[in-house]
Order: sequence, then C-alpha cells, then structure tokens
Amino acid sequence: MKLKEFIDNFTATSLAVIVHVVLLGILVLSLDWSSTSAPAGSKVEPVKAVVVDESLVAEEIEQIKKREEKKRKQEEKRTKVLERDAQKAREQRREEEKRLSELQRRLADEKRKHDDSTRKQREEAAQALAEVKRQQAREVEQLEKLKRAESDLEKRRLADEAALAVLAAQHKALAEEKRKIDEAKRRSEAERKRVEEQTRKAKAARQAEQKRVAAVAAAAAAKAAAEKKKKEEAEKKRLAEEKRKEQEQAKRKAEEDAKRAEAEERRKQEEAVLREQMAAEQAQLDAQRSRLRDRHLAEYIGQIQAKVARNWIRPPGAPKGLKCTVKVAQIPGGEVVRVVITKGSGNVAFDRSVENAVLRSSPLPQPKDPSLFAREIIFEFEPED
Repeated sequence: MKLKEFIDNFTATSLAVIVHVVLLGILVLSLDWSSTSAPAGSKVEPVKAVVVDESLVAEEIEQIKKREEKKRKQEEKRTKVLERDAQKAREQRREEEKRLSELQRRLADEKRKHDDSTRKQREEAAQALAEVKRQQAREVEQLEKLKRAESDLEKRRLADEAALAVLAAQHKALAEEKRKIDEAKRRSEAERKRVEEQTRKAKAARQAEQKRVAAVAAAAAAKAAAEKKKKEEAEKKRLAEEKRKEQEQAKRKAEEDAKRAEAEERRKQEEAVLREQMAAEQAQLDAQRSRLRDRHLAEYIGQIQAKVARNWIRPPGAPKGLKCTVKVAQIPGGEVVRVVITKGSGNVAFDRSVENAVLRSSPLPQPKDPSLFAREIIFEFEPED
C-alpha cells in the first residue's frame, strides 16, 4: 500500500513537470517558426510574432500548485513515512518548477536576440524532458528493488517461523521421553522395596520357626531316651534341609540382587546417555536460536538502512564511493532523539546529508521481535552508486 501511494504521488509530480516542459517546447517551436526568413525575391511580409499567453501558463502553474496543495493536506493524515516520501516528491517538483521558471526567463531574454539561439533553447527543453524521463525510470527501478527486498524478507521470516516450530516439537518429544524414564525409575524403586519386604517377612518367619522347634525339642527331652536319638537324627535332617533351603534362598536372593544391580546400572547408563543427548540437542537449539536472533537483528538493521537510503538526498558535488558509520539514539516506538557520525566519510556535506536522512526516517522501523529493540543502533551507510 505504501509503495502504491508513493508511486501515485511520484506520477502526479512527474506529469506536472512534463506538462511544463511540453508547454515550453511549444513556445520554443512557435518562436522558431515565426522567425523563419522569407524566400529570396518574394515580397517581404511583416513578421507576425506568435504571442504566447503567459497568463495561461501561469494559470496552469497555479492550478498545478492548487492540486499539489490539496494533495499535501490529504497526505498529512497519513503516516510520517509517507509524509517524508511526499515531501521528497514535492521538493523534486519545486526543483523542476524552478528549472522551468529559469528556462522561461531565459526564453524571454533570448526572444529579443538572434533567431538562431532558439535552437539551443529547444535542445535544452528536450534535454530537460529526457532528464525527467530518466529520473522516472531510475525511481521506478528503485521501487521494484524495494518490492523484491520486502518479498525476500517475508519469505525468510516464514522460513524462520517454520524452523522454530520444528524445534519446539523436538523439545516437546524430549520432555515426553524424560517423563517415561522417570516413570520407569519410580516403578523399579517400588519393586526393590517390595522384594526387601518379602525377604524381611521370610526371615521373621524362619526365626519364629526356629523358636518353635527349640520348644518342641525341649519338650521331647522328657520323653523316652529311645525317641531322643530318633528325634535328634530327624532334627539334624530337618536342619540340614532347612540349611539347604536357606542356602538356596540366599543364592536366589544374591541372583536377584545381581539382576537388580545390573538393571540399575543399565538404567543409570541409559539416563546418562539421554542426558547427554538432551544437552547436545539443547545446545543445538540454543545455537539455532542465536543464529535466528542474529539473522533477525541483521534484517532489523537492514530495514533501518533501507529506510535511511530512501530518505537520503545526495548533496551536489559529492563523489561516489563515500560511506560513514552512524550511531542513532532512539526511544521505544522508533522516534530518533540523536544522530552522531562516529566515523566520517571525509566529506562534510555527505555526512550532514546522512544525518538529515536519519532524522527524516524517524520513526525508525521496529523489529518483529521486541527483544531486539536497542536504544542505540550503529550501522554503516554506503549508498548505491
């Protein structure tokens, strides 16, 4: 929308200049035709001067000024950026009007001189018209470049948003995997406690059984001596069997403990590997975010440089290839409060023109990410030659 409005303003100004140049050309050609000599031997007729009603020219200029004044009042309601674009167009129009006025004055002076001087005036008028057309072509080309630059910036922004979405999905998947590992760890701990409780109960039952056997043995001692030996042998067998069972139980417990230790070690190793993977992926995510931030910051600085370039007017006589470093102080919202040339170009007029271009660019473009805003911006200004 901004580009279209600027093109409309530029077209209106260019048409006004072309109208003036065409009127001037008609005036020159009229003077040339009126000054042509009569053929030799023919009766000399009085030369009829072609009178150009300068009031019509003045009226046309006045009408153009009125239209431009009405358009200026309408442009005051638009954004400051469009105001500066319109101001630039009006300055160009005033320059062309000054040139036209100068040509008209010179034409009035030359009208009283020799007729052959009108050829030079026609050439100047043609050159002025050609210069206007060349200026139109250059500005149209600049507008096309701005359109392409805005399209490229939008494509890069969409690509960055897609990359961030992929990274967010990966981070969510890692968080879910960690939750599953924590749940498995909790279940393993619960199983370990259950086995320990079963072992404790078995030991208590064994001790109770041993006490009961001792009581039975004490009661049996009062019985007949014949049964004592038999019972002792039976007791020995039972104790041997119990010992065997205890040994088997101890062996099973040792095997279970070994399996649990192995599972615990394996779990710790898996957790360590997962932590390393998560750390590496987090580092990669941080690096990508840093690159995205650097890219967005570069785009932000590029937008500021582009706007300053649009508002920059090359000072007369300034050579090509000049550049300077600019430090700009701004407040939230992009309003410029101070401009300092930290590294000049060596050309005072060029440096002052850059300062004025920065001030005309206020408010500066704002970054898509508010965290990129800085109260001081330093960038290098090097216009395209």
